[in-house]
Amino acid sequence: MKVSVVIPTYNDEGTIGATVESALAQKFADRFEVIVVNDGSTDGTRAKLAQFGDRIRVIDQANRGVSAARNAGIRAAAGEYVALLDGDDTWTEDKLAKTVPVLDENPGCVAVSSNAIGVDGAGNVVGYPVTPEFQHSPTFDEMLDRLWAYLPSTVVVRRATLQAIGGFSEEFKPEHYACEDTFIMLLVRERGEIIYVPETLVQYRRRDFHARLANRLPSRRFEVDSAEAFSKFERRYEANIILARLTLEHFGARGRKIAALAIDGVAHELIGVGLMAMHEGNRALARRCYRASIRYSPLTLKTYFRLGWAMLPAQAARALSSMFPPGLRRSLSGPPMLEERPQ
Repeated sequence: MKVSVVIPTYNDEGTIGATVESALAQKFADRFEVIVVNDGSTDGTRAKLAQFGDRIRVIDQANRGVSAARNAGIRAAAGEYVALLDGDDTWTEDKLAKTVPVLDENPGCVAVSSNAIGVDGAGNVVGYPVTPEFQHSPTFDEMLDRLWAYLPSTVVVRRATLQAIGGFSEEFKPEHYACEDTFIMLLVRERGEIIYVPETLVQYRRRDFHARLANRLPSRRFEVDSAEAFSKFERRYEANIILARLTLEHFGARGRKIAALAIDGVAHELIGVGLMAMHEGNRALARRCYRASIRYSPLTLKTYFRLGWAMLPAQAARALSSMFPPGLRRSLSGPPMLEERPQ
């Protein structure tokens, strides 16, 4: 077996069919298998998978998060290489044909990646390719200098490499949104070269920015006066904290830049939620978000101005804001600006 395609899925009823079809439709000369790990889905995902019969292998497990799901698939894999594909993404039909030969022809290469482009719920292309500024194969020093934009669905890795590094860290749990991919790609690059194929071979499902914020923003019933409730909300960003700690533990001083960027990411996310809260008139939540952001990034002066603005009575803020240019008003009162970041 040349390649094992590993697809983790959790409540992807609306997308998993297209994802699996794109894997099965590969125009690839060698043998490959498709393994789907159903991570405790509670919607119709399992029924969708059953429609594929014995064309795929399905592993069912309790909901343990995407890291544990991918690891289950990697353990079951028989292929020399593991091709990762998330349950809401799709491949072009030549994804394997254009990436796998790179591994065959380069013994020092442990993984190969391609570019990806975002699509909306209807499959329409939105935005630009994910990695236009990263169109080369990174050195290890480059990967330790910035958060490299690897989407798992773009990556094919030697199974032996994944086994040697112990797979994805399962410290990342179901409630965590990201960062497990950043850490494992650092571990992969430590083992050898990652070669970049400059073609867009993946479509990733790009959720609306404000819908993503809504997933993070507590409802209007959120008890902003409860420190315990806000602490529970803030734990949504623990993935960044875990990434920072794991990077420092594994790479020591060389990991300081990534750790700092991960922590800054928490501060940035909290600012976004604070601005959305201001936009919706929830000034108490905004204040909590800004104070929390300052804990993570105390030298960001703009956050102090935003906190001060959120502390003003709403009537006074409205009166003063009429004197500000539109850009400054939005910077203080939200909503947050749309960002072209893959999610």
